[in-house]
Amino acid sequence: MKKLFLIGFVIISLFSFAPFASATDGLVSSGLCSGANMNDVTGIVNWGSCFLLKVIIPFLFALATAAFIWGVIHYYLNPENEKEREKGKNFIFGGLIALFMMVAMWGIVKVFTNTFQIENAVPQLPGE
Repeated sequence: MKKLFLIGFVIISLFSFAPFASATDGLVSSGLCSGANMNDVTGIVNWGSCFLLKVIIPFLFALATAAFIWGVIHYYLNPENEKEREKGKNFIFGGLIALFMMVAMWGIVKVFTNTFQIENAVPQLPGE
């Protein structure tokens, strides 16, 4: 029963993660990415970059956070089973590495955009 409750908690926390929820809300309700002209390459690239920034990246952050939380829960629910605790440690380690890498990459992009005074870090094709 405990495991079922914890699995439900992880699934609910994954889908209610604030950046992912706000990104998909804005994407659907305001038509943020749907206004692109899909008849030319510029529109397709702009739609793809919008989808990547507003949906995929927040989803990956939510997934890494859920993996970390799952690892912590798995680790503490199995105090006597060393094999299951090792699985929990692996999830904790993997989640932390994923979060660290994503935040570090975000920081590196921010340093470059501030250093070279680039307003829009996402490449745009001419014509818009």
